Amino acid sequence: MNYEIVEIEPYSGRKARIYSIIPEGEGETLFEIFVSENVGGFKDEVKDILKRLMQIGHSTGARESFFKHEGDNKFVRKYGKYVWALYDEEERKLRLYCIRFANVAIILGSGGYKDKSVIKWQEDKKLSEEVSRVMAYAECILKQIDAGDLYWSKDAAELEGNFKNYDNE
Repeated sequence: MNYEIVEIEPYSGRKARIYSIIPEGEGETLFEIFVSENVGGFKDEVKDILKRLMQIGHSTGARESFFKHEGDNKFVRKYGKYVWALYDEEERKLRLYCIRFANVAIILGSGGYKDKSVIKWQEDKKLSEEVSRVMAYAECILKQIDAGDLYWSKDAAELEGNFKNYDNE
């Protein structure tokens, strides 16, 4: 997978760093694509997500209570343990999937609409594709960390190193 990790301003702050991924050939991050796809139909929910991201970055950090773990079942590869959905209120319909590193950092992916008739993300084609994609990115990013291409700063508060993962680099 070819991609670049970018820090998302102004959401990233002293309590948590917030990043997203630009897939090769795209001009926007997965998060920007998510917002563009959903702001028309779910304006209030998108605004709530943006407020929550601001809170995570600047006030609280990426508390586990803000997320729902999406990697707890037998269908998920080992890297799924890092994949979470930003969680707000039960009646909300949007799901934003991300890679969570404790309270200090999240890498935003994409997501979509989850109909109330859908119990598990695997039952919805779009959500299943988005979770699978975020899991694939998690696998690549964790391999970059294992290889030392990406690493945590001395204070363990932010990612450093090679934010570009391209076959030719």
